[in-house]
Amino acid sequence: MILLDAGTSLRRAWIASAVIYSATSQFAYLAVVQAGGSELAAIAAGWIVASRFGILAVAITRIFRDGVLLKAVAAVHAFDINAGLGLAQPDRSRAKRAFWAATLAMMVGWFIGITVGTFLGDVMGDTQRFGIDALFPAALLAIVGNALRTRNGLVAGAVGALICGLLIPVAPAGIPIILSVGGVAAAIALERNDVT
Repeated sequence: MILLDAGTSLRRAWIASAVIYSATSQFAYLAVVQAGGSELAAIAAGWIVASRFGILAVAITRIFRDGVLLKAVAAVHAFDINAGLGLAQPDRSRAKRAFWAATLAMMVGWFIGITVGTFLGDVMGDTQRFGIDALFPAALLAIVGNALRTRNGLVAGAVGALICGLLIPVAPAGIPIILSVGGVAAAIALERNDVT
């Protein structure tokens, strides 16, 4: 509904939901689109945010040791919740069941939410009347809030915000958001410096 309310067509909302399949990535995509950025910059921002799922996909390989196709399907669906539930199980059999049960629940909820949001968006009209426009920044803050409590998360967030803030006045729309990933590089460099 947020994608539709922001002027994104129904077709683009469905494609974004099917291809990106990540709320945080959709928020990044939407931020670039709303700022007037190109479609390519918006997709790149979504992919950068979604890169953490690659780490989760690698982590679940200890659950899915059988068959390349099954590993690939599981990797595409590796998210914080289902990977965490699967990896917390005492054996591979329970891990697989927990992973797929959580995956199914997330997918059903995800696409029901898209469908309901599509129809309610037209019925509700101006979502700002209900404060739904505040959902976008509030959701992003909730997602990164826990990470900001750690030193590395705080460094990544602060440096990323600084990069973005400095580039917004001079760079094309969408580019500051993409380049703010440099905050993660700064946190990694700081961590490596502490180890040596």
